Amino acid sequence: MNAATKIFLLPCSACACEINVVSGQAGGEVECPSCGRLNEVPKFRDLDQLRIKPQMAVGKSRHWGLTQAVTMAGVACALLAWGIAALVGATPKAALDPAMIRANIEAGDDAALYRSLQELAQSSVNRGPLQGEVDLQRRTRFAQGVSRALYVVGGLGALAAAVAGCAALASAKRP
Repeated sequence: MNAATKIFLLPCSACACEINVVSGQAGGEVECPSCGRLNEVPKFRDLDQLRIKPQMAVGKSRHWGLTQAVTMAGVACALLAWGIAALVGATPKAALDPAMIRANIEAGDDAALYRSLQELAQSSVNRGPLQGEVDLQRRTRFAQGVSRALYVVGGLGALAAAVAGCAALASAKRP
């Protein structure tokens, strides 16, 4: 390890607390974080007489805190909920069969089909929905409700992630 990256441990003259110093502080003074007393840092050529802080303890270790956990959970919740909502809320394609509709139209006389549709449109007879249509409407309403709820859950997750992310950034900027 070169001298520029070494952290030396200077014992405080008052309380014997070890103060982290680097070669750039050689010949100056540092304040003890424990007792507040000013200590003289040895000159550069004398720094090697001090104990060196072990390499594994040199780097600042980063631990996950509550803000990082909430951020990650919020993002995961939002992505999962929005993905499922997009799948659940999609209109069922199997319920509408364009090939069957075309076959029914092609099988009849166009003029007769048009006249019967005109008469049906002008009549006051209301046709009740078929059972398949009722089932499709019920499934569609349910899927849309679930989809809306999942979008709300995803929005809440994204909001939690944004708030926690902002809190993490604000705490990182503080000394």
